[in-house]
Amino acid sequence: MSHIPDLVRDNKLETSFDKKFTIHYFDDSDGEEHGRPNQRSEHWEEAGPLASGGFGEVSLQRCAEGNPGQRLRAVKKIARPQTKYFDYVTELEVIAKFSHRRYSKYFVKLLGWYDTDDHLFIAMEYFPQGDLQKYMSKTGPMPEVHVRSVIYQVLQGLHHMHREGFAHRDIKPGNVLIKSQPPQKDWWVKLSDFGISKRIKSPTEMLSTVKGTREYMAPELVHSKSGAQINNQACDMWSLGEMAHRMLTTTAAFPSLDALINYMIRPDSWKFQALAQHGSSDIAESLICALMKPTPEHRLTPSKALEHAWVQPCKPSGLKLAPSKTPTPR
Repeated sequence: MSHIPDLVRDNKLETSFDKKFTIHYFDDSDGEEHGRPNQRSEHWEEAGPLASGGFGEVSLQRCAEGNPGQRLRAVKKIARPQTKYFDYVTELEVIAKFSHRRYSKYFVKLLGWYDTDDHLFIAMEYFPQGDLQKYMSKTGPMPEVHVRSVIYQVLQGLHHMHREGFAHRDIKPGNVLIKSQPPQKDWWVKLSDFGISKRIKSPTEMLSTVKGTREYMAPELVHSKSGAQINNQACDMWSLGEMAHRMLTTTAAFPSLDALINYMIRPDSWKFQALAQHGSSDIAESLICALMKPTPEHRLTPSKALEHAWVQPCKPSGLKLAPSKTPTPR
């Protein structure tokens, strides 16, 4: 494990298995020289499937013994290539980093990871209310005030990711998990699924393979070939604009390839008619336009988007955003 970052290695759970339980072992000693060892174990059992796809499977697990404060968790199971220790260092690094309390308000929290010869398991906090895609499929178009609150929180998450030199690369409603929602409480959502996230070494990087969800991909990704220079962080912003449009209307911003081509050629003449048809405000449309500029370098960065008038009512008084650590397009 010498090539595994310390942050990732420190979150590995000492684990054994029996027929029914996944068992983790902990030493909760306080580090005092003469302190007595305080060892304990947690027994987790399967409680049913949550999701499945190309990324692997996610199941719900219940704590049968050892952790009264954490009764349920979601566990992502990924088949591990046999030729390497595992190929998911970046995903673990991202979720471990952004589980820190300074970021955890906006990101799903890592509870630890463990593995076998054949699989990698990532244990995360569980969201009983599911994800935004499932919510939208039941409710239809969302009220603008609700969309504004969700987009503000996702922007905060992207601001932290981009500032720390990462791109998410799969922004969509299915990767936004719901912690709470109206009418019981205010909206609280968190970004999840860092399976194709990428550490950014420079503002633009050579494209090797196209990854992400096609309906939310920026046009330069969809129509690029291997070797093209891509700004992955700017692609995140396009995806966010598409997500906002679908939250407000349940429809794609560009219903056909011809519509997208017309927009790319004559962006100033394009009107997001579905927004007007659903009663969205002009200021909401102005943010979506600014996020979905045809030229990547002209799209808003997260920090600039957080200054936009549409999300300003969501911003706590006196909030100050830290400066970016990596170059970002203006």
